[in-house]
Amino acid sequence: MIHNRTRLSILLLCVFCAPLSAKNKLPSKPPGEFFPLQAKDHEDADTFEHSQPIVGTTYFYWYDIDSKSHIINHNGTDALTTHPADMNNISYKRASWHKEQLMDMIDAGVDFLMPVFWGVPGKYDGWSFEGLAPLAEAHSALQKEGLRPPAIALFYDTSILRWNSFNQDGPSYHVDLATEFGKDWFYTPIRDFFSLIPPSKWARIDGRPIIFLYAAAFAKKQDTKQFDYVRRRFQNDFGLEPFIVKSPQWKGQAEATYSWGGAVNGPLLYKHVVSLGPGYDHTAVPGRTPLIVERHHGRTYIDRWLKALQLNPEYRPWIAHVETWNEWHEGTDVAHSREYGRSYIVLTRLFADMWRAKTNLRIGAGYADANSVIWEPDRPKGLSLRQSGGDGVWKIKKFDDVEAIVSEPNPHLSRYLYFNVDDAFAYELFGKTVSASVTYRDAGCSSFRLEYDNANPKKGLYEGAFRAVRDISIGGTGKWKKITFTLPQCRFMNRCNGTDFRIAVLGGDLTLAVSRVELVRTKQPAEN
Repeated sequence: MIHNRTRLSILLLCVFCAPLSAKNKLPSKPPGEFFPLQAKDHEDADTFEHSQPIVGTTYFYWYDIDSKSHIINHNGTDALTTHPADMNNISYKRASWHKEQLMDMIDAGVDFLMPVFWGVPGKYDGWSFEGLAPLAEAHSALQKEGLRPPAIALFYDTSILRWNSFNQDGPSYHVDLATEFGKDWFYTPIRDFFSLIPPSKWARIDGRPIIFLYAAAFAKKQDTKQFDYVRRRFQNDFGLEPFIVKSPQWKGQAEATYSWGGAVNGPLLYKHVVSLGPGYDHTAVPGRTPLIVERHHGRTYIDRWLKALQLNPEYRPWIAHVETWNEWHEGTDVAHSREYGRSYIVLTRLFADMWRAKTNLRIGAGYADANSVIWEPDRPKGLSLRQSGGDGVWKIKKFDDVEAIVSEPNPHLSRYLYFNVDDAFAYELFGKTVSASVTYRDAGCSSFRLEYDNANPKKGLYEGAFRAVRDISIGGTGKWKKITFTLPQCRFMNRCNGTDFRIAVLGGDLTLAVSRVELVRTKQPAEN
């Protein structure tokens, strides 16, 4: 028999040790029928192979014309920047709409699609869950017609880790992945998603289902073992481990890394994944600061694919993520639309076929085999100075018989000189080392440094862009000097404000005169 005081102590201990931030319990069973599974359930499943070039796209299916959800904003305005070609049938509830999108993806040469899943545990009446059964139905219908629709992967919208209304009294539980409950919460949407998709339809790499993770910033805390937890649970529930593709801010070891933002800044390259898109325009979204990346009648999309296809197939990524299929709010879509017709479907098919064929384009390859590229005022040879604008204002000035450019005042506090490397020269340098020499006048500013686009996402201000090399002090002698920098792990994909590298002018009167810049290939091995 337990003493009353002991019973009270146990009760108090249970109360104060309970997770106060999460008042709901996680559902013990998923909403779908494809659970649990065993290894034998996957024996005949189709799969892509590791390093096989494939093309995937993010699929937004939250639209519903009947309720006007994601069609009309709360203030009654049009919620879409780009509009579907057929507005009458658009609904995540209709297999007929999903079927139209899948047929267009077949035409576009898409290998796998990723429904953007906002699957809060237990909220099984929401669009994220309700839309998957019609998607699977449409997928099966096309297979019965002898067609091969793209396989289905998971794009985990991790914003639900912060915004989920999970607790019984309404507020959200901010998911803490440093706790066991937090890890369980994080895993549950993955379990729920795959329970709703027949395993024969899963997009796989070496037999393992593909999971792309959105931003890590929505988690309250992280744990380096959080992906190990997911793998262990998935193995127990489904009989195999997943193929996890993370964004770089996630802690823990994943099978691959990618970066969201290819529609704005693409192509964004990592070892296994390249992300790119046609442009960006969220004008229709209320309350956002204007941001438009012009499509230029398809030129933006074409240029981004060309940059990726000019990389050597031996070391370029093999998963191409088209961002997005149909995010019509932000205007990143390539689907059939009122504004662009089927133009982007045709373009995607063209480039997807070349991607899978490991085509290596050599367009404008005048400097492809050159040992160096040089910039001098009015005499560029494969290395060009960006036109003045923003924080990169300059003028040409003559010092005795030496012609140079000099940094000039601009509306910003900082001053830079921006340079572009010839694409054909740059594409053979991915991940390799070059030397960069700068001839400058020893006068004016206090110091300067070189910042460049490199392939290491951990070194640089923006996932590898603006990687800084050592500062060079200015002595004030007025003499012309030459300094050589070593630039490891080059990327040169125009991510330094649209250029490949820049010279940052620091301190003093912020003037720096430069008469010559040269990049030279080196025989140094690529840095790991």
